[in-house]
Amino acid sequence: MARRLVEAADGDIRARLPSRETMIRRIKAYEAGHNQPGDPYRVLYARALGLSEANLFGEPVPTGDLSSVESEAIDFMAWLEQTNVGDSTIGMLAEETERLQETHAHVAPRRVLADVMRLERQTRLLVRGGRQRLRQTRELFRIEAELLGHACILLGDLHRNTAAISHGTAAVVCAEEAGVGPAAALSAQAKTERWRGRLAVSANLARQGYECSPPTQLRVLLASQEANAAGLLGDRRRAQEALTRAEEAAQGRLSQDSGISPWSCPRPRQALYALSVALRAGNPEQALQAARMAESAWASGDPRVPATWAQIRFGAANAYAMMGDLHGAAEQIAPVMSMPPELRMSTVTNYLVELDARLDDQRFQGSDVAATLRDQIRDFTSVALSAVGSGENA
Repeated sequence: MARRLVEAADGDIRARLPSRETMIRRIKAYEAGHNQPGDPYRVLYARALGLSEANLFGEPVPTGDLSSVESEAIDFMAWLEQTNVGDSTIGMLAEETERLQETHAHVAPRRVLADVMRLERQTRLLVRGGRQRLRQTRELFRIEAELLGHACILLGDLHRNTAAISHGTAAVVCAEEAGVGPAAALSAQAKTERWRGRLAVSANLARQGYECSPPTQLRVLLASQEANAAGLLGDRRRAQEALTRAEEAAQGRLSQDSGISPWSCPRPRQALYALSVALRAGNPEQALQAARMAESAWASGDPRVPATWAQIRFGAANAYAMMGDLHGAAEQIAPVMSMPPELRMSTVTNYLVELDARLDDQRFQGSDVAATLRDQIRDFTSVALSAVGSGENA
């Protein structure tokens, strides 16, 4: 009967009909005599059976009849139950979002970005293309926030900062609509603003995210990001205070994760930020101490993320160059020269750009080691640019 009623409906009525399961439940209630059909079911029954409403039901149901009140309540319940997505679909979207985050560290950013954008489009179409239960809508917005935040980071890695900023802003809005904290989205924005050179904005975004972040690795990451931006600004006091907060957060009772997602901050990544702050402060010895902390963590079983490993090596090379030890610098960069081109993102190559500038110092003029290092740097970065792109139009 449900099929016949749907076939009898015109376009206006069909748009108001509930799910097939709800219609079957209501038809059974009518047939059991629990209540009488109301609008639009009286019309549909008459059309389906080829009878007039008067012949089929007698007089119209009085407005004050209790069965009409019950029918209205059932209609409202049926409207509430209508959704264009099932819980299992939302669950699969959430699982795929998490899986893509776990591939972030070991797959080329272009490939990950393509998958992230595909999944984001699917999720966005579900949000905009129909209606869901309120809890479903909130979960879809939460997934959207994570996907947009991830896209923000990947776009920044590919030097597409304008697109990265728009995706990061959208991620914050979606997180707020979902009723969850925007800490992850703020972390993504802070990273992009740092690469844009807006260091004060980056530091403030990271601090804002830290203040609202849950007790996870993300909290360590946000404090470390603030320290890095402050160090680049030359605000050593703020940088050290932020590093202290990062260490305090790391020592706290945090919920652990895989250590390889964009929002993870295991010991090696935390050490990388400390290394960066030390370089900005002109303290190469402290930078090398941070590099040794990362090596110790890897030796203890922490996951070795290729980008973090490369940055630690290149950062240590900068420290050796600051100390005038070019052989030490060469030893640090040698293992990284064979890194796959598609993994040579801006966060990696910028350390080499800095090293190249240091090697241009007057004291290294005429040094064969310096000349060899600069040739290696040019080869590494030129291949990187061709693999991942070189600007907003990449």
